[in-house]
Amino acid sequence: MAALKATNINQWLDKATKQELREIVLKQAQTDDALYYELQNRFGDLSDKEKLSELRAYIRNIIGDNNDRGFIDYHDCITVCDVLDDITHKAAKVVPTEDLNFAIQEVLMVIRSTIGFLERADDSSGCTTETLDFAFATLEKLSKAAATVLSDQQKTALIKSAVQVFNLKIFDDWDNFRYAIFEKTMPLISKNSLKLMEKATAKISDRYAHAAPKDSDFFDDVDFTDNYKDFQLNEIKAYNANLKSMGLITIGDFAAAKKVMAENITFNSVRKTAIDFYLSQKDFRTAEKLAVNGALSKNNNLDDQATWFDYLEKIYLQTKDYHKLAGVYKSRLLQPTWGSFNLDDYKKLKGVIQMHGDWQQAYPALLTEFSQKLTPTDYASILSFEKETTKLMAVVGKVPSLVSEHGKTLFKRFPDKVTTLYYKALVDQDIGNTRKHYRELGRTIRHYADYGDKGMARYWCQQLIKQYPRRSALIDEMQKAYELID
Repeated sequence: MAALKATNINQWLDKATKQELREIVLKQAQTDDALYYELQNRFGDLSDKEKLSELRAYIRNIIGDNNDRGFIDYHDCITVCDVLDDITHKAAKVVPTEDLNFAIQEVLMVIRSTIGFLERADDSSGCTTETLDFAFATLEKLSKAAATVLSDQQKTALIKSAVQVFNLKIFDDWDNFRYAIFEKTMPLISKNSLKLMEKATAKISDRYAHAAPKDSDFFDDVDFTDNYKDFQLNEIKAYNANLKSMGLITIGDFAAAKKVMAENITFNSVRKTAIDFYLSQKDFRTAEKLAVNGALSKNNNLDDQATWFDYLEKIYLQTKDYHKLAGVYKSRLLQPTWGSFNLDDYKKLKGVIQMHGDWQQAYPALLTEFSQKLTPTDYASILSFEKETTKLMAVVGKVPSLVSEHGKTLFKRFPDKVTTLYYKALVDQDIGNTRKHYRELGRTIRHYADYGDKGMARYWCQQLIKQYPRRSALIDEMQKAYELID
């Protein structure tokens, strides 16, 4: 549709005179703020300062036109975010030969405007989060491009603008967003502007340190106990230390950066920055030590634990230490954390040992260990991959619900066992009392019929119809399932 419109518009424009186009644009721009701003931005003889002032007014008008007594409802929130995304999108298309300085200022304005109305908008669509994510990603992209193009004076001016956004006191949760301003503009940091950043971040630490418990001026919606204060202050210290480390690395003061990172290495964010730094310096031994210690730390959440293993995998691939690499894949498989099992780690483990070790010798012991330490579900996935049908059948026999996933693999060799387990575990159960339940039961029977005894599957449908003659919805769904079995 868009392509067809473009074709039609091009054809019509070919027929239009310059005066006719001028009249159309003039009439439309008088009522269309977006078109007016576009014309002004492209053809107006304005300085960057004047352009930013006009952009601020344009965004303010858009927000003002889409709120009701200060509140921005669901649909208006989407409308406002669409306009802000369009501004960011245009800024993102700026190339190094064009005005990167102004483009970065535009994106900072978008971020500032978005966070300004967050707490008075219905964001159930998630549009403001998407707008901020897009703006932060674009800010980082433009900052990287500008690092080698803009003058030190221009870059310092941009950091000053970033400081202004960072210093805003808008809503209670702002501290979880504000540090991204400096993280994304880090490529623009110089020795002088680093001091500006440090001064701004130090104020946040002081604010937390001197805030009294139950201080309503500090946090309106939080029970600000001493424990909470200590937790938040610790979080801010981590942010500040990591930003300082990144800034010192950016300006090339590696000795100072190493000192700051060493003093704050207990913070996971600083540890990650340190590992990235030592990897960039090809100091794999130090990077490995930091990652190993990180994996042993008690300060880990699930994402952090995965990060340390990811780093170790990267390190050992570069150093070609395949014995340790195999250990990483094995450790990933055996992590005692819910949802962490990934069959790809087993495949990688097998591949490494096959290429750089003796798989036939290692395999039996590994399988025994996995049978003892993995959940039946995870262990069954490995057995299925290895086509260990006898062992897999034994596991499914102990955990019948697994027949849903592995019945197809096992049916050819164990048809009677699979059929019996399938019926008891998945068919002969509480059938529920809604059409949705009955439809799902029909799908379950048909899933078995796709690889199993079709006659038995039809029999199950008939039995359920006879067993519940007064449930019309059940009868209807079973008849549909019966007819679809072929």
